Amino acid sequence: MEYALISFDLQGTLTNSAFSDEFWMEMLPELYAKKYAVSTEAAKRSLKNIFEKIGVYDPRYYSIEYWLKELGVRENFHDLVLRMRHRQEFYRDTAELLKGLRALGHVLIISSSTTRQCIEVELGDHRVLFDRVFSSLDDCSMAGKPPEFYARIAQEMRIHPRAALHVGDSKEMDVENATSAGWHSFYFNKDTPRDALLAELKRTLL
Repeated sequence: MEYALISFDLQGTLTNSAFSDEFWMEMLPELYAKKYAVSTEAAKRSLKNIFEKIGVYDPRYYSIEYWLKELGVRENFHDLVLRMRHRQEFYRDTAELLKGLRALGHVLIISSSTTRQCIEVELGDHRVLFDRVFSSLDDCSMAGKPPEFYARIAQEMRIHPRAALHVGDSKEMDVENATSAGWHSFYFNKDTPRDALLAELKRTLL
């Protein structure tokens, strides 16, 4: 099928998750431990409980700036992001696929639940491969990627939802919610061998 729009999740699909993992699993627990004078392990347990109570559809769940303010961190958000920059890796095989799709004239976008600043850092030089970048948090004031996020994108891009395909590694956010909005979806299931997964994706797209 020929799609008018092909959308990609970023972290875990096109890039590894090391960039965000460093903040949420290493840096934030250390900051929390320092503020409340507890061990890093105790901080991780406390934060896990907080995140579970907040839930994935609360903007605070994704907002680095919120947590820096909450913990009284004086360091600039931009500087922290740049410190984590070396951790991200844009997968070479997906980069080649994107270049091929771009050469064929496909409209490509990023649809992510992370902040725009993090997206731009993670994309780096690969930003030129995409026509638009959408952050549910910054562009739509939505947490996670609810069906309304995909509906908003279709409206912004002036396409019918059934003409769009979204690719991502979250069963709920990338597949179920996109499908609920009327989109086609491709589950980038990381339990599947990567070669087989990419071969299936190419058959879907090319």
